[in-house]
Amino acid sequence: MRYKKKTSLIFLFASCHFAIGQYRLIQANTIEDDFRNSLDLRNISTNRFVPQSIDNVCTDSQNSEFSNHNFSYFSWNNPEYYGNKRVPFTNLNFIKKLGEQSLFQNPNRFFSWESSDRSDYFVINPVLDLSYGPKSQFTDSSLFNGRGVEFYGQFGEKFAFHTTVMDYQADYRRNIDNYRDSNRVYPGIGKYYRNSFGYVDYFYATGYVSAKLLEKKDLNSKDLIYQIIATFGNDKQFIGNGMRSLILSDFAPPSLFLQINYTLGPFKYQNLFKELVGNLSVDSNKILNKKYLALHRGSLEFKKIGLELGLTEMIIQSREGNRFDANYFNPIIFYRAIERDLGSGDNALIALDAKLTKRELMFYTQLVLDEFNVKSALTTNSYLNKFAFQLGLYYKPEFQFLKSGYLNLEMNQVRPYTYSHWSNNYYSSYNQSLAHPLESNFREVLMRIFVQPRNYQRWTFRNITSFAMKGFDIGGENYGSDIRKNYYSAQDKKYSEIGQGQKEYIFNFFTEASYFILPNFMVQFTHQFRNQTSKLQLKDNYLFLSFKYNFTQNRNQQIF
Repeated sequence: MRYKKKTSLIFLFASCHFAIGQYRLIQANTIEDDFRNSLDLRNISTNRFVPQSIDNVCTDSQNSEFSNHNFSYFSWNNPEYYGNKRVPFTNLNFIKKLGEQSLFQNPNRFFSWESSDRSDYFVINPVLDLSYGPKSQFTDSSLFNGRGVEFYGQFGEKFAFHTTVMDYQADYRRNIDNYRDSNRVYPGIGKYYRNSFGYVDYFYATGYVSAKLLEKKDLNSKDLIYQIIATFGNDKQFIGNGMRSLILSDFAPPSLFLQINYTLGPFKYQNLFKELVGNLSVDSNKILNKKYLALHRGSLEFKKIGLELGLTEMIIQSREGNRFDANYFNPIIFYRAIERDLGSGDNALIALDAKLTKRELMFYTQLVLDEFNVKSALTTNSYLNKFAFQLGLYYKPEFQFLKSGYLNLEMNQVRPYTYSHWSNNYYSSYNQSLAHPLESNFREVLMRIFVQPRNYQRWTFRNITSFAMKGFDIGGENYGSDIRKNYYSAQDKKYSEIGQGQKEYIFNFFTEASYFILPNFMVQFTHQFRNQTSKLQLKDNYLFLSFKYNFTQNRNQQIF
Protein backbone atom coordinates (compact mmCIF):
# COMPACT_ATOMS: atom_id res chain seq x y z
CA MET A 1 0.00 0.00 0.00
CA ARG A 2 1.43 3.29 -0.89
CA TYR A 3 1.10 5.78 1.78
CA LYS A 4 1.15 6.99 -1.65
CA LYS A 5 1.52 10.20 1.99
CA LYS A 6 1.04 10.22 0.20
CA THR A 7 0.81 7.88 0.02
CA SER A 8 1.62 4.84 -1.15
CA LEU A 9 3.98 5.36 1.51
CA ILE A 10 6.60 3.14 2.83
CA PHE A 11 8.09 3.14 6.30
CA LEU A 12 11.80 2.44 6.47
CA PHE A 13 12.96 1.00 9.78
CA ALA A 14 16.44 -0.38 9.67
CA SER A 15 19.94 -0.51 10.98
CA CYS A 16 22.07 0.14 7.96
CA HIS A 17 25.79 0.25 8.72
CA PHE A 18 25.89 2.83 11.52
CA ALA A 19 22.20 3.75 11.22
CA ILE A 20 19.65 3.57 13.98
CA GLY A 21 16.06 2.38 13.64
CA GLN A 22 13.95 5.00 11.97
CA TYR A 23 10.67 6.28 10.67
CA ARG A 24 10.98 7.46 7.06
CA LEU A 25 8.41 7.47 4.30
CA ILE A 26 8.81 6.77 0.63
CA GLN A 27 5.71 7.87 -1.21
CA ALA A 28 4.30 6.09 -4.21
CA ASN A 29 4.65 7.88 -7.54
CA THR A 30 7.61 10.01 -6.42
CA ILE A 31 11.23 10.34 -7.45
CA GLU A 32 12.12 8.36 -4.29
CA ASP A 33 9.78 5.59 -5.41
CA ASP A 34 11.47 5.50 -8.82
CA PHE A 35 14.95 5.24 -7.31
CA ARG A 36 13.94 2.48 -4.91
CA ASN A 37 12.21 0.44 -7.60
CA SER A 38 15.18 0.79 -9.93
CA LEU A 39 17.76 -0.46 -7.41
CA ASP A 40 16.19 -3.80 -6.49
CA LEU A 41 12.75 -5.18 -7.39
CA ARG A 42 12.55 -6.74 -3.93
CA ASN A 43 12.21 -3.19 -2.56
CA ILE A 44 8.78 -2.78 -4.16
CA SER A 45 6.18 -3.24 -1.44
CA THR A 46 2.51 -3.90 -2.16
CA ASN A 47 1.49 -2.37 1.16
CA ARG A 48 3.46 0.82 1.48
CA PHE A 49 2.43 1.24 5.13
CA VAL A 50 4.20 -1.91 6.20
CA PRO A 51 7.73 -1.38 7.59
CA GLN A 52 10.40 -2.22 5.05
CA SER A 53 14.15 -2.34 5.58
CA ILE A 54 16.30 0.24 3.85
CA ASP A 55 19.25 -2.18 3.87
CA ASN A 56 18.62 -3.04 0.21
CA VAL A 57 19.30 0.54 -0.88
CA CYS A 58 22.39 1.06 1.28
CA THR A 59 24.92 0.08 -1.37
CA ASP A 60 26.52 3.52 -1.56
CA SER A 61 26.24 4.49 2.10
CA GLN A 62 29.92 5.29 2.50
CA ASN A 63 29.99 7.50 -0.59
CA SER A 64 29.96 11.26 0.02
CA GLU A 65 30.55 12.39 -3.56
CA PHE A 66 27.96 14.41 -5.44
CA SER A 67 28.88 14.40 -9.11
CA ASN A 68 27.81 13.09 -12.49
CA HIS A 69 29.97 10.02 -11.93
CA ASN A 70 28.87 9.26 -8.39
CA PHE A 71 25.53 10.21 -6.87
CA SER A 72 23.47 8.07 -4.49
CA TYR A 73 20.04 9.62 -3.93
CA PHE A 74 19.34 7.67 -0.75
CA SER A 75 22.76 8.30 0.74
CA TRP A 76 22.39 12.06 0.41
CA ASN A 77 18.75 12.32 1.40
CA ASN A 78 18.77 10.07 4.48
CA PRO A 79 21.26 11.56 6.96
CA GLU A 80 19.47 9.66 9.73
CA TYR A 81 21.20 6.59 8.30
CA TYR A 82 24.30 7.89 6.59
CA GLY A 83 25.30 10.95 8.58
CA ASN A 84 25.28 14.61 7.56
CA LYS A 85 27.27 15.71 4.52
CA ARG A 86 27.74 19.08 2.90
CA VAL A 87 27.93 19.96 -0.77
CA PRO A 88 30.24 22.87 -1.78
CA PHE A 89 27.38 25.38 -1.59
CA THR A 90 26.36 24.47 1.96
CA ASN A 91 30.03 24.36 2.96
CA LEU A 92 30.57 28.08 2.29
CA ASN A 93 31.92 30.06 5.24
CA PHE A 94 29.02 32.52 5.46
CA ILE A 95 26.52 29.64 5.78
CA LYS A 96 28.62 28.02 8.49
CA LYS A 97 28.82 31.32 10.37
CA LEU A 98 25.03 31.61 10.31
CA GLY A 99 24.72 28.31 12.13
CA GLU A 100 27.12 25.48 11.43
CA GLN A 101 25.38 23.14 13.87
CA SER A 102 21.87 23.93 12.67
CA LEU A 103 21.79 25.27 9.09
CA PHE A 104 22.35 22.96 6.11
CA GLN A 105 24.03 20.20 8.07
CA ASN A 106 22.78 18.16 5.13
CA PRO A 107 21.37 19.54 1.86
CA ASN A 108 17.86 18.34 2.73
CA ARG A 109 18.00 19.84 6.23
CA PHE A 110 17.61 23.62 6.10
CA PHE A 111 17.35 23.92 9.88
CA SER A 112 17.86 20.91 12.09
CA TRP A 113 18.81 19.63 15.49
CA GLU A 114 19.82 16.11 16.43
CA SER A 115 21.11 14.27 19.47
CA SER A 116 24.65 12.92 19.56
CA ASP A 117 23.53 9.39 18.61
CA ARG A 118 21.16 10.76 15.90
CA SER A 119 18.21 8.86 17.36
CA ASP A 120 16.37 12.12 18.12
CA TYR A 121 16.07 14.93 15.59
CA PHE A 122 13.95 17.80 14.35
CA VAL A 123 13.98 19.35 10.87
CA ILE A 124 12.38 22.41 9.25
CA ASN A 125 12.54 22.74 5.47
CA PRO A 126 11.19 25.17 2.90
CA VAL A 127 9.44 23.42 0.01
CA LEU A 128 9.10 24.65 -3.58
CA ASP A 129 7.02 23.14 -6.38
CA LEU A 130 7.27 25.56 -9.31
CA SER A 131 6.27 24.63 -12.83
CA TYR A 132 5.38 26.73 -15.86
CA GLY A 133 4.57 25.99 -19.47
CA PRO A 134 3.81 28.97 -21.72
CA LYS A 135 1.12 28.97 -24.37
CA SER A 136 2.46 29.03 -27.91
CA GLN A 137 1.47 28.10 -31.42
CA PHE A 138 2.26 24.45 -30.64
CA THR A 139 1.72 24.14 -26.88
CA ASP A 140 -0.92 24.94 -24.26
CA SER A 141 -0.29 26.70 -20.95
CA SER A 142 0.27 25.03 -17.57
CA LEU A 143 1.22 26.42 -14.17
CA PHE A 144 1.95 25.18 -10.65
CA ASN A 145 3.12 27.78 -8.16
CA GLY A 146 3.56 25.97 -4.86
CA ARG A 147 5.42 27.19 -1.77
CA GLY A 148 5.37 25.68 1.65
CA VAL A 149 7.18 24.27 4.63
CA GLU A 150 7.67 20.83 6.16
CA PHE A 151 8.40 19.81 9.74
CA TYR A 152 9.45 16.34 10.73
CA GLY A 153 11.26 14.65 13.55
CA GLN A 154 11.71 11.61 15.74
CA PHE A 155 11.84 10.77 19.43
CA GLY A 156 14.15 7.77 19.66
CA GLU A 157 12.93 4.67 17.86
CA LYS A 158 9.37 4.83 19.19
CA PHE A 159 7.70 8.00 17.94
CA ALA A 160 7.88 10.13 14.79
CA PHE A 161 5.95 12.94 13.13
CA HIS A 162 5.79 14.67 9.76
CA THR A 163 3.72 17.56 8.44
CA THR A 164 3.71 19.62 5.25
CA VAL A 165 1.62 22.61 4.24
CA MET A 166 1.64 24.12 0.74
CA ASP A 167 -0.05 27.14 -0.83
CA TYR A 168 -0.80 26.68 -4.54
CA GLN A 169 -1.88 28.68 -7.55
CA ALA A 170 -2.47 26.48 -10.57
CA ASP A 171 -3.50 26.61 -14.20
CA TYR A 172 -4.49 23.02 -14.95
CA ARG A 173 -4.28 21.14 -18.20
CA ARG A 174 -7.45 20.86 -20.26
CA ASN A 175 -8.36 17.27 -19.32
CA ILE A 176 -8.08 18.23 -15.63
CA ASP A 177 -10.35 21.23 -16.21
CA ASN A 178 -12.82 18.93 -18.01
CA TYR A 179 -12.75 16.61 -14.99
CA ARG A 180 -13.64 19.56 -12.77
CA ASP A 181 -16.50 20.58 -15.07
CA SER A 182 -17.98 17.09 -14.78
CA ASN A 183 -17.38 16.44 -11.07
CA ARG A 184 -17.15 19.89 -9.43
CA VAL A 185 -13.67 19.12 -8.04
CA TYR A 186 -10.06 19.06 -9.18
CA PRO A 187 -8.23 15.70 -8.82
CA GLY A 188 -6.28 15.29 -5.60
CA ILE A 189 -7.45 18.44 -3.82
CA GLY A 190 -10.45 19.57 -1.81
CA LYS A 191 -11.72 23.13 -1.40
CA TYR A 192 -10.42 25.74 -3.82
CA TYR A 193 -11.29 29.15 -5.23
CA ARG A 194 -10.29 31.22 -8.26
CA ASN A 195 -8.12 34.23 -7.52
CA SER A 196 -8.16 37.59 -9.30
CA PHE A 197 -5.80 36.24 -12.00
CA GLY A 198 -8.18 33.39 -12.80
CA TYR A 199 -5.89 30.70 -11.32
CA VAL A 200 -7.06 27.88 -9.05
CA ASP A 201 -5.94 28.75 -5.51
CA TYR A 202 -5.84 26.21 -2.67
CA PHE A 203 -4.00 24.92 0.39
CA TYR A 204 -2.62 21.39 0.50
CA ALA A 205 -1.69 19.95 3.90
CA THR A 206 -0.71 16.52 5.17
CA GLY A 207 0.53 15.32 8.53
CA TYR A 208 0.82 12.25 10.71
CA VAL A 209 2.24 10.91 13.95
CA SER A 210 3.49 7.35 14.17
CA ALA A 211 4.32 5.16 17.16
CA LYS A 212 6.00 1.78 17.41
CA LEU A 213 3.87 0.00 20.00
CA LEU A 214 5.54 -3.39 20.14
CA GLU A 215 8.60 -5.07 18.64
CA LYS A 216 10.73 -8.17 19.07
CA LYS A 217 13.80 -9.23 17.07
CA ASP A 218 15.79 -12.43 16.99
CA LEU A 219 18.77 -11.98 19.31
CA ASN A 220 21.17 -13.68 16.91
CA SER A 221 20.03 -12.83 13.37
CA LYS A 222 18.31 -9.53 14.29
CA ASP A 223 15.42 -10.61 12.06
CA LEU A 224 12.06 -9.16 12.95
CA ILE A 225 9.81 -11.57 14.84
CA TYR A 226 6.83 -9.31 15.50
CA GLN A 227 5.99 -5.64 15.39
CA ILE A 228 2.98 -3.33 15.80
CA ILE A 229 3.01 0.26 14.51
CA ALA A 230 0.14 2.75 14.74
CA THR A 231 -0.15 5.89 12.60
CA PHE A 232 -2.70 8.69 12.88
CA GLY A 233 -2.95 11.67 10.57
CA ASN A 234 -4.30 13.25 7.42
CA ASP A 235 -2.89 11.85 4.20
CA LYS A 236 -3.25 9.58 1.17
CA GLN A 237 -2.70 5.84 0.94
CA PHE A 238 -1.86 3.44 -1.88
CA ILE A 239 -2.12 -0.36 -2.11
CA GLY A 240 -0.37 -1.83 -5.10
CA ASN A 241 2.89 -2.44 -6.92
CA GLY A 242 2.38 -0.48 -10.12
CA MET A 243 1.47 3.01 -11.24
CA ARG A 244 -2.26 2.38 -10.76
CA SER A 245 -4.15 0.68 -7.98
CA LEU A 246 -7.61 -0.85 -8.27
CA ILE A 247 -7.78 -1.39 -4.49
CA LEU A 248 -6.79 1.99 -3.01
CA SER A 249 -4.91 4.75 -4.84
CA ASP A 250 -3.58 8.25 -4.21
CA PHE A 251 -5.99 9.93 -6.64
CA ALA A 252 -8.43 11.42 -4.09
CA PRO A 253 -7.43 14.20 -1.63
CA PRO A 254 -5.76 13.49 1.73
CA SER A 255 -8.15 12.63 4.54
CA LEU A 256 -8.17 11.75 8.23
CA PHE A 257 -7.00 8.20 8.93
CA LEU A 258 -5.98 5.74 11.62
CA GLN A 259 -3.81 2.85 10.54
CA ILE A 260 -2.29 -0.05 12.47
CA ASN A 261 0.29 -2.39 10.95
CA TYR A 262 1.08 -5.81 12.40
CA THR A 263 3.97 -8.10 11.48
CA LEU A 264 4.28 -11.66 12.79
CA GLY A 265 7.02 -13.55 10.97
CA PRO A 266 5.99 -13.90 7.31
CA PHE A 267 2.44 -12.69 8.01
CA LYS A 268 1.55 -9.02 7.71
CA TYR A 269 -1.76 -7.41 8.54
CA GLN A 270 -3.16 -3.90 8.41
CA ASN A 271 -6.22 -2.04 9.65
CA LEU A 272 -7.04 1.26 7.98
CA PHE A 273 -9.90 3.57 8.93
CA LYS A 274 -10.47 6.72 6.86
CA GLU A 275 -12.91 9.59 7.09
CA LEU A 276 -14.16 10.50 3.61
CA VAL A 277 -16.20 13.35 2.16
CA GLY A 278 -19.46 12.08 0.67
CA ASN A 279 -21.26 13.59 -2.33
CA LEU A 280 -20.39 17.26 -1.54
CA SER A 281 -23.75 17.82 0.16
CA VAL A 282 -23.74 19.59 3.55
CA ASP A 283 -25.44 18.94 6.88
CA SER A 284 -27.43 21.39 9.02
CA ASN A 285 -24.16 22.96 10.22
CA LYS A 286 -23.02 23.59 6.62
CA ILE A 287 -20.32 20.90 7.07
CA LEU A 288 -19.71 18.49 4.20
CA ASN A 289 -21.40 15.15 4.83
CA LYS A 290 -19.07 12.30 5.69
CA LYS A 291 -18.76 8.64 4.93
CA TYR A 292 -16.07 6.23 6.11
CA LEU A 293 -13.75 3.55 4.79
CA ALA A 294 -12.86 0.53 6.90
CA LEU A 295 -10.18 -1.63 5.28
CA HIS A 296 -8.12 -4.57 6.41
CA ARG A 297 -5.48 -6.45 4.47
CA GLY A 298 -3.55 -9.58 5.30
CA SER A 299 -0.59 -10.90 3.33
CA LEU A 300 1.65 -13.94 3.52
CA GLU A 301 5.18 -13.88 2.16
CA PHE A 302 7.07 -16.91 0.89
CA LYS A 303 10.59 -15.48 0.71
CA LYS A 304 12.31 -18.55 -0.68
CA ILE A 305 10.26 -18.48 -3.87
CA GLY A 306 9.70 -14.70 -3.96
CA LEU A 307 5.91 -14.93 -3.67
CA GLU A 308 3.50 -12.72 -1.75
CA LEU A 309 -0.27 -13.28 -1.54
CA GLY A 310 -2.70 -10.69 -0.19
CA LEU A 311 -6.38 -10.42 0.68
CA THR A 312 -8.12 -7.07 1.28
CA GLU A 313 -11.65 -6.26 2.37
CA MET A 314 -13.04 -2.74 2.09
CA ILE A 315 -16.36 -1.28 3.20
CA ILE A 316 -17.78 2.20 2.67
CA GLN A 317 -20.39 3.18 5.26
CA SER A 318 -22.30 6.25 6.37
CA ARG A 319 -24.65 6.85 9.27
CA GLU A 320 -27.00 9.57 10.41
CA GLY A 321 -25.13 12.35 12.18
CA ASN A 322 -21.92 11.72 10.19
CA ARG A 323 -20.78 9.06 12.66
CA PHE A 324 -18.62 5.99 12.16
CA ASP A 325 -20.31 2.66 12.95
CA ALA A 326 -18.31 1.18 15.84
CA ASN A 327 -19.04 -2.37 14.63
CA TYR A 328 -16.32 -1.94 12.01
CA PHE A 329 -13.66 -1.15 14.61
CA ASN A 330 -13.28 -4.90 15.21
CA PRO A 331 -9.78 -5.42 13.76
CA ILE A 332 -10.16 -9.02 12.56
CA ILE A 333 -13.83 -9.60 11.75
CA PHE A 334 -15.27 -10.25 8.28
CA TYR A 335 -16.89 -6.91 7.35
CA ARG A 336 -19.39 -8.41 4.90
CA ALA A 337 -20.91 -10.50 7.70
CA ILE A 338 -21.28 -7.41 9.89
CA GLU A 339 -22.86 -5.47 7.02
CA ARG A 340 -25.46 -8.20 6.47
CA ASP A 341 -26.25 -8.61 10.16
CA LEU A 342 -26.79 -4.87 10.51
CA GLY A 343 -29.11 -4.83 7.50
CA SER A 344 -27.28 -1.74 6.35
CA GLY A 345 -26.79 -0.24 2.91
CA ASP A 346 -23.02 -0.29 3.19
CA ASN A 347 -20.84 -0.97 0.15
CA ALA A 348 -18.56 -4.01 0.62
CA LEU A 349 -15.73 -4.98 -1.72
CA ILE A 350 -13.06 -7.67 -1.57
CA ALA A 351 -9.70 -7.83 -3.36
CA LEU A 352 -7.01 -10.40 -4.03
CA ASP A 353 -3.46 -9.49 -4.97
CA ALA A 354 -0.22 -11.34 -5.65
CA LYS A 355 3.34 -10.64 -6.72
CA LEU A 356 6.17 -12.94 -7.76
CA THR A 357 9.79 -11.74 -7.90
CA LYS A 358 12.44 -13.65 -9.85
CA ARG A 359 15.82 -11.96 -10.27
CA GLU A 360 15.34 -9.13 -12.75
CA LEU A 361 11.57 -9.72 -13.16
CA MET A 362 8.55 -9.08 -10.97
CA PHE A 363 4.96 -10.00 -11.86
CA TYR A 364 2.00 -8.56 -9.97
CA THR A 365 -1.78 -8.68 -10.17
CA GLN A 366 -4.96 -7.41 -8.48
CA LEU A 367 -8.55 -8.63 -8.65
CA VAL A 368 -11.31 -6.53 -7.06
CA LEU A 369 -14.78 -8.04 -6.63
CA ASP A 370 -17.56 -5.53 -6.07
CA GLU A 371 -20.36 -7.91 -7.02
CA PHE A 372 -20.08 -11.09 -9.07
CA ASN A 373 -22.75 -13.55 -10.17
CA VAL A 374 -21.28 -16.69 -11.77
CA LYS A 375 -24.57 -17.80 -13.32
CA SER A 376 -25.24 -14.48 -15.03
CA ALA A 377 -21.60 -14.18 -16.05
CA LEU A 378 -21.90 -17.46 -17.97
CA THR A 379 -25.26 -16.56 -19.49
CA THR A 380 -26.30 -12.90 -19.66
CA ASN A 381 -23.16 -11.03 -18.49
CA SER A 382 -25.33 -9.03 -16.10
CA TYR A 383 -24.64 -5.48 -14.99
CA LEU A 384 -24.26 -6.97 -11.49
CA ASN A 385 -20.94 -8.56 -12.50
CA LYS A 386 -18.88 -5.70 -11.13
CA PHE A 387 -15.17 -6.45 -10.92
CA ALA A 388 -11.75 -5.04 -11.85
CA PHE A 389 -8.50 -6.71 -12.87
CA GLN A 390 -4.85 -5.64 -13.08
CA LEU A 391 -1.79 -7.43 -14.43
CA GLY A 392 1.72 -5.98 -14.43
CA LEU A 393 5.40 -6.66 -14.93
CA TYR A 394 8.64 -5.00 -13.83
CA TYR A 395 11.94 -5.62 -15.56
CA LYS A 396 15.24 -4.35 -14.14
CA PRO A 397 17.83 -4.28 -16.93
CA GLU A 398 21.52 -4.79 -16.21
CA PHE A 399 23.36 -2.66 -18.75
CA GLN A 400 26.84 -1.18 -18.40
CA PHE A 401 25.61 2.33 -19.22
CA LEU A 402 22.92 2.25 -16.47
CA LYS A 403 23.44 2.88 -12.80
CA SER A 404 19.77 2.14 -12.14
CA GLY A 405 16.50 1.84 -14.04
CA TYR A 406 13.39 -0.20 -14.65
CA LEU A 407 10.69 -0.97 -17.19
CA ASN A 408 7.09 -1.36 -15.99
CA LEU A 409 4.26 -2.74 -18.15
CA GLU A 410 0.71 -2.72 -16.80
CA MET A 411 -2.81 -3.56 -17.92
CA ASN A 412 -5.99 -2.47 -16.11
CA GLN A 413 -9.61 -3.19 -16.91
CA VAL A 414 -12.73 -2.34 -14.93
CA ARG A 415 -16.21 -3.47 -15.86
CA PRO A 416 -19.18 -1.06 -16.08
CA TYR A 417 -20.80 -0.03 -12.77
CA THR A 418 -17.85 -1.30 -10.65
CA TYR A 419 -17.31 0.80 -7.48
CA SER A 420 -20.80 2.36 -7.85
CA HIS A 421 -23.66 1.80 -5.39
CA TRP A 422 -27.37 2.45 -5.02
CA SER A 423 -26.67 4.91 -2.16
CA ASN A 424 -24.02 7.60 -1.64
CA ASN A 425 -21.62 4.88 -0.47
CA TYR A 426 -19.92 4.64 -3.84
CA TYR A 427 -16.13 4.13 -3.72
CA SER A 428 -14.98 7.73 -3.57
CA SER A 429 -13.95 10.65 -1.41
CA TYR A 430 -14.66 14.28 -2.24
CA ASN A 431 -16.40 13.09 -5.42
CA GLN A 432 -13.14 11.48 -6.61
CA SER A 433 -12.39 7.82 -7.16
CA LEU A 434 -10.53 5.93 -4.43
CA ALA A 435 -9.17 3.60 -7.12
CA HIS A 436 -8.38 4.29 -10.80
CA PRO A 437 -8.76 7.85 -12.21
CA LEU A 438 -10.83 6.51 -15.15
CA GLU A 439 -13.24 4.99 -12.60
CA SER A 440 -15.04 2.19 -14.54
CA ASN A 441 -16.04 0.86 -17.97
CA PHE A 442 -12.54 0.97 -19.47
CA ARG A 443 -9.42 -0.91 -20.49
CA GLU A 444 -5.93 0.57 -20.19
CA VAL A 445 -2.38 -0.47 -21.02
CA LEU A 446 0.61 1.57 -19.96
CA MET A 447 4.39 1.51 -19.95
CA ARG A 448 6.78 3.28 -17.56
CA ILE A 449 10.52 3.67 -18.04
CA PHE A 450 12.98 5.13 -15.52
CA VAL A 451 16.69 5.57 -16.23
CA GLN A 452 19.71 6.92 -14.30
CA PRO A 453 22.79 6.84 -16.61
CA ARG A 454 26.04 5.61 -15.08
CA ASN A 455 28.14 8.48 -16.47
CA TYR A 456 25.52 11.18 -15.85
CA GLN A 457 24.18 10.21 -12.44
CA ARG A 458 22.76 13.63 -11.61
CA TRP A 459 20.36 13.12 -14.53
CA THR A 460 17.28 10.89 -14.56
CA PHE A 461 14.85 10.24 -17.40
CA ARG A 462 11.37 8.80 -17.24
CA ASN A 463 8.59 8.15 -19.70
CA ILE A 464 4.96 7.14 -19.26
CA THR A 465 2.99 5.99 -22.29
CA SER A 466 -0.62 4.95 -21.82
CA PHE A 467 -3.50 3.98 -24.07
CA ALA A 468 -7.06 3.58 -22.79
CA MET A 469 -10.46 2.76 -24.22
CA LYS A 470 -13.41 3.98 -22.16
CA GLY A 471 -17.15 3.99 -22.69
CA PHE A 472 -18.83 7.22 -21.56
CA ASP A 473 -22.47 7.79 -20.67
CA ILE A 474 -24.55 9.40 -23.41
CA GLY A 475 -28.10 10.62 -23.84
CA GLY A 476 -28.72 10.74 -20.11
CA GLU A 477 -28.41 6.93 -19.92
CA ASN A 478 -26.24 5.15 -17.35
CA TYR A 479 -23.71 2.99 -19.23
CA GLY A 480 -21.56 2.41 -16.14
CA SER A 481 -18.75 4.92 -16.61
CA ASP A 482 -19.62 7.22 -13.68
CA ILE A 483 -19.30 5.66 -10.21
CA ARG A 484 -21.52 8.38 -8.72
CA LYS A 485 -24.63 7.08 -10.48
CA ASN A 486 -26.97 4.51 -8.95
CA TYR A 487 -26.18 1.21 -10.67
CA TYR A 488 -29.85 0.19 -10.47
CA SER A 489 -30.38 2.75 -13.24
CA ALA A 490 -28.21 0.70 -15.63
CA GLN A 491 -29.11 1.15 -19.29
CA ASP A 492 -29.23 -2.62 -19.87
CA LYS A 493 -29.45 -4.86 -16.81
CA LYS A 494 -29.17 -8.13 -18.69
CA TYR A 495 -26.03 -7.44 -20.66
CA SER A 496 -23.09 -5.08 -20.18
CA GLU A 497 -19.61 -5.01 -21.66
CA ILE A 498 -16.53 -2.85 -21.30
CA GLY A 499 -16.66 0.10 -23.70
CA GLN A 500 -20.44 0.31 -23.95
CA GLY A 501 -21.89 3.79 -24.41
CA GLN A 502 -19.87 6.42 -26.25
CA LYS A 503 -16.55 4.69 -26.87
CA GLU A 504 -13.51 6.97 -26.76
CA TYR A 505 -9.76 6.38 -26.94
CA ILE A 506 -7.24 8.24 -24.79
CA PHE A 507 -3.51 8.35 -25.55
CA ASN A 508 -0.91 9.90 -23.21
CA PHE A 509 2.79 10.33 -23.92
CA PHE A 510 4.69 11.87 -21.00
CA THR A 511 8.48 12.42 -20.95
CA GLU A 512 10.57 14.07 -18.25
CA ALA A 513 14.27 14.77 -17.79
CA SER A 514 15.45 15.77 -14.30
CA TYR A 515 18.79 17.28 -13.28
CA PHE A 516 19.86 17.43 -9.63
CA ILE A 517 21.34 20.85 -8.92
CA LEU A 518 21.59 19.67 -5.31
CA PRO A 519 20.67 16.24 -3.92
CA ASN A 520 17.26 17.68 -2.93
CA PHE A 521 16.86 20.35 -5.65
CA MET A 522 15.84 19.39 -9.18
CA VAL A 523 15.21 21.20 -12.42
CA GLN A 524 12.89 19.26 -14.73
CA PHE A 525 12.09 19.50 -18.42
CA THR A 526 8.73 17.92 -19.22
CA HIS A 527 6.67 17.25 -22.32
CA GLN A 528 3.19 15.74 -22.41
CA PHE A 529 1.04 14.95 -25.41
CA ARG A 530 -2.55 13.83 -24.88
CA ASN A 531 -5.06 12.85 -27.53
CA GLN A 532 -8.68 11.91 -26.86
CA THR A 533 -10.85 10.79 -29.75
CA SER A 534 -14.49 11.77 -29.34
CA LYS A 535 -17.05 13.78 -31.27
CA LEU A 536 -14.41 16.48 -31.03
CA GLN A 537 -10.74 15.60 -31.48
CA LEU A 538 -9.12 16.75 -28.23
CA LYS A 539 -5.36 17.14 -28.73
CA ASP A 540 -3.22 18.76 -26.05
CA ASN A 541 0.49 19.48 -26.11
CA TYR A 542 2.40 20.76 -23.07
CA LEU A 543 6.04 21.73 -22.62
CA PHE A 544 7.09 23.09 -19.25
CA LEU A 545 10.00 23.76 -16.92
CA SER A 546 9.91 22.88 -13.21
CA PHE A 547 11.98 23.58 -10.11
CA LYS A 548 11.43 21.30 -7.13
CA TYR A 549 13.14 21.86 -3.79
CA ASN A 550 12.46 19.27 -1.06
CA PHE A 551 9.48 18.18 -3.18
CA THR A 552 9.38 14.69 -4.67
CA GLN A 553 5.84 14.08 -5.98
CA ASN A 554 5.58 13.58 -9.73
CA ARG A 555 1.78 13.72 -10.21
CA ASN A 556 1.47 10.42 -12.06
CA GLN A 557 -2.14 10.34 -10.88
CA GLN A 558 -2.96 13.27 -13.20
CA ILE A 559 -1.91 11.33 -16.30
CA PHE A 560 -5.18 9.78 -17.43
